[in-house]
Amino acid sequence: MVRRVERIEGWLFDAYTEPEGVRVWVLSPDGKHHHFLDPWRPGLKMAGTPSQLGDARIALGKTNATLRWTTGTDLYSGTEIEVLEARVPARAHKGVVEKLKATGLSLYDADIHPVQAYHYERGHFPTARCAFEVDAATGHLLDWQLRDDPWALDYALPALKTMRLALSGSETAGKIDPNHAPRGRLVMGFSGVEHELEGPLEDQLETLALRLREWDPDLILTEWGDSWLMPQLELWSEKYKVPLPLSRDAGRGVVGGGGRSFYTYGRTVYQMGVRYLSGRWHIDARNSFMHKESGLHGLLEVARIARIPVQRAARSTIGTSLTSMQMHRAFLDGVLIPMDKQQAEDFRPATELLIADKGGLVYEPETGWHEEVVEYDFTSMYPTLMVEWNISPETVNCPCCPENKVPEIGHHLCTRRKGLVPKVLAPILTKRAAYKKLAKSISPKAAVFKARADAHKWILVCCFGYLGFKNARFGKIESHECVTACGREVLLRAKEAAENRGFKMLHALVDSLWLQGGPGVDYEALRRAIEKESGVPLATEGVYKWIRFCPSRMEPGSGVPAKYFGALQDGTLKVRGLALRRRDTPDLLKRLQNEMLARLSRADSLAACERLAPALLRLTDAARARLEDGRVDACDLAITMHVSKTPDEYRGNSPQAIAAKTLASRGLSLRRGETLRFVIASAKDPVKEWRVTPLALLEGPLEFDERKYAQLLERAAWEILEGLMPEPAKPEKKRPRRNAPEALLLPLIYADGLSSGSA
Repeated sequence: MVRRVERIEGWLFDAYTEPEGVRVWVLSPDGKHHHFLDPWRPGLKMAGTPSQLGDARIALGKTNATLRWTTGTDLYSGTEIEVLEARVPARAHKGVVEKLKATGLSLYDADIHPVQAYHYERGHFPTARCAFEVDAATGHLLDWQLRDDPWALDYALPALKTMRLALSGSETAGKIDPNHAPRGRLVMGFSGVEHELEGPLEDQLETLALRLREWDPDLILTEWGDSWLMPQLELWSEKYKVPLPLSRDAGRGVVGGGGRSFYTYGRTVYQMGVRYLSGRWHIDARNSFMHKESGLHGLLEVARIARIPVQRAARSTIGTSLTSMQMHRAFLDGVLIPMDKQQAEDFRPATELLIADKGGLVYEPETGWHEEVVEYDFTSMYPTLMVEWNISPETVNCPCCPENKVPEIGHHLCTRRKGLVPKVLAPILTKRAAYKKLAKSISPKAAVFKARADAHKWILVCCFGYLGFKNARFGKIESHECVTACGREVLLRAKEAAENRGFKMLHALVDSLWLQGGPGVDYEALRRAIEKESGVPLATEGVYKWIRFCPSRMEPGSGVPAKYFGALQDGTLKVRGLALRRRDTPDLLKRLQNEMLARLSRADSLAACERLAPALLRLTDAARARLEDGRVDACDLAITMHVSKTPDEYRGNSPQAIAAKTLASRGLSLRRGETLRFVIASAKDPVKEWRVTPLALLEGPLEFDERKYAQLLERAAWEILEGLMPEPAKPEKKRPRRNAPEALLLPLIYADGLSSGSA
C-alpha cells in the first residue's frame, strides 16, 4: 500500500501536548489552518546511586517509558556526567517527575515546559515558517524543514484574523476587574467594526457562537478575559446549552487555571489565572505585560527567540522568557539543566561582603533648575558588561584564571571558556541594536521594528537582576556583584573623563549621567571621548534647554535620584518620579501636571520658565475650580493601589485597608496583590467606613473630600513650580462635597452578570 503524503507549508501557529504526542497547528499563506500529530515524548535525565536508579526503574515501569544511558555536561565544573534518560508519555510526565523527586535522584531537564522542550529538540519555534510532510491516513508528522531563523531581522508573519471581546456600557466597566465592579454589555469587534450585544443572555451567546464560526478568528483579544470573561462564557455556555466554539480544537475547549499572589521587588503582586485556547490564540490585554509594552509584534518576537508558545509568552514574566533562552542555549551545548538551583552563595567575611555588595553607583543630584545640560546613557550597560567581561555563574571564581580580577572586589573571571549567559545575551544585543537603527529609518515597518526593539529591552533589563535572583536556575550572587563592580568602574571613568574636559557632573544613576557645560559645546566629541575612556557604548539621550532635579519632601536639602523633569532642545519632555508617573495618582492631578509641563516645554531658558509661572498658577486655579464646582467624575478622583494583604489581615485604617474591608463586607474580597480603586470621600470622618468609597460600589451622588483633593492638587503643582516662584498659600478648609453627575449612576446589573440590553 502506497503511503499518501500531505505537504503543508506555513507558519507553526500553535502546539500542545496530547496523550500520544504534540498536536501542531499550522497557518498557511492562504489563511487556512491545518493540524497534525507529532509523536514526540518529553524526556528527563537522572543521576544517582545504583540503588536510587533501581528505584527509578521501578517507578518508571508502569509508564511505558523508554530508557537509555547518555552523557551531559555539568555547567559549573565542565565535566561530563553519565545520566539515565527516560522518555515518557506527555500525560505521565508530571507525575513521573514527582515520584522520582522522592527517590533523592539528581534530576535534569525534568521541569522544562513540555512544548518548550519540544521546540528545543525539534529546532523550530512559534510562528516559524516551515514545510511539513504528514501521513494523510494517520495524520502523523513524517518529516519537516525549517525555513526561518529566529534571529532574522525582517521576517514574514501570517495575516491574523483578530476578534476583540470586551465589556462596555458604564463609567467603570472595563476599567476595573469585572469580578469587583459593575459590568457593561459584551462588545465584539472584527475587521474594525464593533458590535454591542443586546437582548437576553441566551441570544447574546447564540450571536457570539455564530460569529465565531463565521469569522473563525486566529486571535481573540480580550479585556479581563483570563479573570472573568472566559470563565463566565464557559459557565453561561453550559447553563444555557449554547456551545461556544472558542477553541478550534473542539475536544479541548478552554484550558487554564486560577491566579496566584506572590511577593517581588518589595511589593505583593497578583497574577491572574490563565485561559488558553487550542488551535486559536487568546490574549488578555489586561494580563499581558509584553503585549502592553510592545504590542503584538513585540510579543511574537519574544515567543520566537525564547521558544515559548505565544499564549504562554503573553502571560509569562520576562524572567520566564530569559530562562527559556538560557535553557535552550544549555540544551544546544549539551549542558544538563538542573531541576532546582544548586549553587548557594559562597561563605565570606562581612568586610568582604560590604565591599562587594554595593550595587550600582549613584551620585546624588544637585537640586534645582539648570541649563546647558546633556544626558548620556550607556547603551545596555549591564548586559554589555556581562558579554564583554564574560560574566556568568560558572565563570566567576573559576579554578583556572585567578589573575583576571574584577575591579574593586576580590572575584575573578574565566578567560578560557565562554559563559552561558554571555552566549545568550550577545545575539540579543546585536539584534536590538539593529532594530533601533531600523526603527529610526523611513521604512514603512519602522513601528514594527521599534516594537521588537522594545521587547528586547525588557529582556536585557531583566537579565542583570536574574543573575542575583535567589531562585534563578542560572544565577549566582557573585556574578551579580561582578556586574555592579564593573558598572561602578565604568561610571567613575566617565566622570573623570568629563571633569577632565571642564564639565560638571550634576547627577549620575547607575548607567546614566547628566553633565553641565556651556554654550557651543561639541556634545558629540564629548560622547566619543567618554565612550573611548569608559570602554562601553554611550548614547546621547539629549541636550536639555532646562532641567530640574527635585529635592526630597522629607529632607529638602537632599536630592532624590531619578526624580527630575526637563525639556530637550526639540521640546520633548522627559519626566521621572513626578506624581503623573505614579500608579496611585488620580487622573485630575496627572492632567494638571501634564498641562503645566506642556506649557513649560515651550520655554527655551530658565528665564522663560519663570515668566510662565503665572500661567501655570492659572492652570492650578482652573483645576481647583473644577473641584469646587463639582465638574469632576469618579475616574478623575480615583486613587489606584495594590492591596498587600487580604482584607481581614489589615490591622490599621489606611485608605486601602478601609476600601478593601468595605468591598469584603459586600462580598467582594480582593486577593493579595490585586488592584483597588477608590475615592476619598471624607478623609477625617470619625466613621472610618465613610472615609473612602471603592469605585466598584459607587452609587447615587458622588461624595469626595474637596479639601483633601485640593491639597493633593497643590502638592502636584508645587512639584513643578518650586524654584520658579514663592510657595503659594495653603487652600482654605472645605467640607466634603456631594455631587451627582448622571454619568456616575450605575447601570442595572443583569442577573447573570452582564448589563441587560434594551431591544
